[in-house]
Amino acid sequence: MFRKKIAIMISIIILGVVAVTIFNNVQSKDTMDLVIPLKDLGGNEERIIFRDKPTAILFFTSWCPYCKEDAPKIVSVYEKYKNEINLYGVNLINRDDRDEVDKYVHKYKIGYPILLDEDSILYKKYGSPGFPTLVFFDKNGKETKRIVGSTDQNIIDAQFRRSLINF
Repeated sequence: MFRKKIAIMISIIILGVVAVTIFNNVQSKDTMDLVIPLKDLGGNEERIIFRDKPTAILFFTSWCPYCKEDAPKIVSVYEKYKNEINLYGVNLINRDDRDEVDKYVHKYKIGYPILLDEDSILYKKYGSPGFPTLVFFDKNGKETKRIVGSTDQNIIDAQFRRSLINF
């Protein structure tokens, strides 16, 4: 009887350790999916963090005529919502020229973080075949909306407002 109680207690302890380990691994995986590191224009690692507020990622290249068309619109909307929504410009630097990216950022007075997707890893995960691509996410890193190509400023603005409401 005593051995049976010890065996049950040991089994309960082992099951508890296994459950905690599984829970921590699942939690770590989810957290890792929510924090995506890329380098900014200064070569510093920047992390896209979805948890604190709605997030939008703009995939662009400096040579894309539609990106150039939308750049002032995105800057305007960013200035309006910068305290309420995270916005990151992600450049596919392996398809672009670094000097041209710097000129693009300066020309359009872009104030949101510009990150370099050197291996197109983020683009492969969230991008699309066209530029610009503006992808909206909730606090769990789940995509909620996607706008591909040049778009009317009112549509962009409306989507930023919707992201705030649905967060």
